[in-house]
Amino acid sequence: MLAEREPALRELERELSGVRDEGGNSFCANKYWYVRVAPRVAELVGAQAAAQDDPLLRAPEAYTLAYEVLYRLLPNCRNCVCVPW
Repeated sequence: MLAEREPALRELERELSGVRDEGGNSFCANKYWYVRVAPRVAELVGAQAAAQDDPLLRAPEAYTLAYEVLYRLLPNCRNCVCVPW
């Protein structure tokens, strides 16, 4: 329902579905999310959503739901500070 009201969420879904852990020393899903994705999601849904007149999209729960669905599309953290050693 959120994506029907805000099509940019579908674009993010497609983008995140294509993110791969390319190897190297580590991959941090949290860093990827909070640097590259979270600010964009916050512009689209949730209490801080810019230029949203739709009360459903502005609800804090909208951000939480978008986070839960989209974050799961990222590869798991590997060899980063998020993963206990």
